[in-house]
Amino acid sequence: MKNIDPIKLEVIRYAFIAAAEEMKTNLMRTAYNPVIYEILDFSCGIFDNKCRMIAQADGLPIFLGNLAAAIKTVVQDIGLNNFKPGDLYLINDPYKTGTHVNDVTTVVPIFENKKSIIGFCSTRAHWLDIGSKDPGGSIDTTDVVQEGLWLRSVQLYDAGKLNKSIWRIIENNVRYQKNMMGDLRSQIASSRTGEKRLQDIFKHHGKKLTKLAIEKMIEQGEKRAKKAVKEMPNGVYRAKVSLDNDVVTNNPVVTNVKVTITDSNMIVDLTGSGQANKGPLNCCYPSALAACRIAFKCLTAPDVPVTEGDFYPLKLIAPKGSMYNVEYPSPMYMYGSILIMLVDAIIKALSKALPKKVIAGHYGNLAGVTIVGSDLETGEMYIHQEPEVGGWGASAQEDGENALIFHCDGDTKNIPAEVIESRFPLLLVRHELRQDSGGKGLFRGGLGIIKDYKVLGDKVFLTSMMDRKLCPPWGLFGGGEAQHCELTVKTKNKKYKKYMKKMRLPIEKDSVISITTGGGGGWGNSFKRNVESVKHDVVNGYISLQSAYKDYGVAISSKSSEINQVETKKLRNKKIKS
Repeated sequence: MKNIDPIKLEVIRYAFIAAAEEMKTNLMRTAYNPVIYEILDFSCGIFDNKCRMIAQADGLPIFLGNLAAAIKTVVQDIGLNNFKPGDLYLINDPYKTGTHVNDVTTVVPIFENKKSIIGFCSTRAHWLDIGSKDPGGSIDTTDVVQEGLWLRSVQLYDAGKLNKSIWRIIENNVRYQKNMMGDLRSQIASSRTGEKRLQDIFKHHGKKLTKLAIEKMIEQGEKRAKKAVKEMPNGVYRAKVSLDNDVVTNNPVVTNVKVTITDSNMIVDLTGSGQANKGPLNCCYPSALAACRIAFKCLTAPDVPVTEGDFYPLKLIAPKGSMYNVEYPSPMYMYGSILIMLVDAIIKALSKALPKKVIAGHYGNLAGVTIVGSDLETGEMYIHQEPEVGGWGASAQEDGENALIFHCDGDTKNIPAEVIESRFPLLLVRHELRQDSGGKGLFRGGLGIIKDYKVLGDKVFLTSMMDRKLCPPWGLFGGGEAQHCELTVKTKNKKYKKYMKKMRLPIEKDSVISITTGGGGGWGNSFKRNVESVKHDVVNGYISLQSAYKDYGVAISSKSSEINQVETKKLRNKKIKS
């Protein structure tokens, strides 16, 4: 390949990234729903005319890993030569896009001088409602048709002209119309921003130089990835993890992963994982590949801007009919649950090969809630939906992080209390770290949270998506397991009921919904943890006095918070001898 000045290459690389980031800012600032403008449950990407990713904004890794699949489907359906300047297509076909029908993707072909296609830009955002059998989505679906309106390569704009018939079809098939159509307008505006910026880049730097830069970026990504794989110990590594059930049945959802490392490839084989589930804990091949890409990127070059070339050494085997490569009509609303599990399983499998790079198990599930009710003033329906944060696993270098979103959602944030209370008839009465939720270890697992909502209105329904009770976050190299997630409802008459997965649970006025999320697993022998670190954790409320004594062999005064050195020495010597 012809060489390019390295400075010019970086200028063009970051021009692409800036374009994607401007798309993100546009979408975030114009969206109607907090799930987009606060949680940031969306992604934006720039692609070349071969549908290869060349730039992304910070966002959801699980989206960015399979946006290309959506673009390729639209290209195959329409034909590369049939696109026109100003076209805009929509797609949410879960078997082609890799997610669920609530994630709607825009695809815009980008032209140079209205003649030749130079690339594509795309946005994908989560819609709170798209006409499923229940407002906000259903966790107990048994076929994909129950999950809402399907769109596959639907032309919303033809040469810049809005197709009003398509617009009306979408508008009449969603609840929460004003907000949903507002979010769609935001995606359109973001896509047009990406279109204009890519055209500007090609015009400023010239078509020849820009295309050369793209090829060089992809080539660098491939070289970097191949080098990282070559440095890994060759071998076959396995792991088995599970989720509690698929909602519809009580059968555990089991993932068996075999990771084979050669000099040139990492091969992830999911043969032996469960078949398609009756409930919506399923995904298609592009989703499974996206999860593998997340694990691969974490273990190779997590801090380097990503292109398609970064994943060339990665191969995936996912048998058709398995829950990682389902076919029609398998439901997929909770696809994210098994993908989080898959990323964790790959990292767990490689713990023996890469002990210094991996972390122990993290809280590892959606831990999401959906609260549906009516506005106290207008009577209009509202939908509050939010995945909750939890603890991450410890590593060989440090404690796990507290209260972070799971790895598949990357840049996702929580909704501030002020926004929740101003938008919905809900009162956030508690939001704090969950003591003792992290696994014990030489390095402690990160902590989950406790979050309490008081419901201020009537006729409210709750959907809970808690998991990992049967397979809590694991420790590594002697580290302890972490606590799992659960949800408790406290009624006015002080009755308490605990739930994991629950669909459309009626909630009385003035009840409190208490969410407790799991922590991360510990790393190494907890009785070897620095005693001052244990004291620090007690003083800051991360662990209790009882845990310090029992799990770490450190006796701390409840009055002075000082360490009893004599008692501590006895405890630790006794543990070592045993």
